[in-house]
Amino acid sequence: MKKPILITLFLIWLTSCGRQEILITIDPGNYDRIAIPINISLNAPIDTSGDYHLLEANSGKIFPVEFLDSMTISSFIDSIKSNEQTTLKLVKGTNKLAKKNSLEIIENQDGVQVRIEGKDLFYYHKKIKSPPIGESQLYAKSGFIHPLKSPNGAILTDDFPAGHMHQHALYNAWTNTRFKGEKVDFWNQLDSLGTVVHKEILSSKAGKVMGQITALLSHASFKNGEILEEKWDIRIYPVSDFFMFDIYSEQTNTSSDTLFLEKYIYGGMALRGSRAWNPDDSIHYQQQWEVLSDQGFTLENVNHTKAKWVSVSGKISDSDAGVTVFGFPDNFRYPQFVRVHPTMPYWVFTPVFEEGFSIKPGETFKSKFRYVVHNGKADKKMMEIIQKNLEDPVIITVH
Repeated sequence: MKKPILITLFLIWLTSCGRQEILITIDPGNYDRIAIPINISLNAPIDTSGDYHLLEANSGKIFPVEFLDSMTISSFIDSIKSNEQTTLKLVKGTNKLAKKNSLEIIENQDGVQVRIEGKDLFYYHKKIKSPPIGESQLYAKSGFIHPLKSPNGAILTDDFPAGHMHQHALYNAWTNTRFKGEKVDFWNQLDSLGTVVHKEILSSKAGKVMGQITALLSHASFKNGEILEEKWDIRIYPVSDFFMFDIYSEQTNTSSDTLFLEKYIYGGMALRGSRAWNPDDSIHYQQQWEVLSDQGFTLENVNHTKAKWVSVSGKISDSDAGVTVFGFPDNFRYPQFVRVHPTMPYWVFTPVFEEGFSIKPGETFKSKFRYVVHNGKADKKMMEIIQKNLEDPVIITVH
């Protein structure tokens, strides 16, 4: 057989392969599922040009997709009933029935605003924000999220809170560390030992499946400069009944010496709650927040227990709202201990409570957290379903 004929036959075969249907089966197991971000690894690379979507044949539902690369797609499934497998077909072409993107990510010189269906979700601060007049400029801060809002518009977080100016809504900082034989405290800025600030936005986009903000932060010693460069990969999902997003954190030691994170009662990924829950704020205080962990612990007994998730909620003006934060199962020392202050509205995942650890030069410490922002108190059953998505994910099969 001549060479040109061989090439022609190969091209015909390759074209026919490209026309084969790609079917994807999602098995929820014995659990009801809601709000499921999924990544699907295909069996072979495909042409990623043009629009694609997933079609559920029985219901006619359309699910948007994005390509992470030529062999990996991501999508988002609203819900699946237990023991009911769902089969989806990957279809090329724009579908007029596909739901329009409800995510907005708006970046300006000061920060990044995220909205879902026209409602503000959160604001990430790029620019250094100064404390209230009369307070020390050591409290000046960037590289944090505030305000975080519920679907009903309640502001769930506080910035420069009365009594504790160094706490900043959603932030990540270590407290008791040692570097080059000396203490460095990135948390308590007034001690003039260290701080955490924004460094750079690498990307921000509102995709079909999720919004994504990738930011770099710097954990710096006042004496020795940057010790950790942290990357936040923030992924926002198109949920409307409640809000949901993830923060993937990677802290890389960019110095030439080891950072020792010593045993301590707090330090890590933290949340500072609304001023309406702060008894030190005599102007805005309404009531203590309510706390619930996956183990059933409340404000009275949750401090320094291990938790897969912690939910906080309470009245803010005329609304009730809250936020539940989940640790991912592959986090270091999962489930981690939590520090929940008995009177102030702040809490933090604290993997150094029982024992410290170190980050050597060039090493990266990784952690991941899921945030579910809701009206009213946490629905414990719903939180257990979301936790199950993390611990026992759906089974995906590509045919």
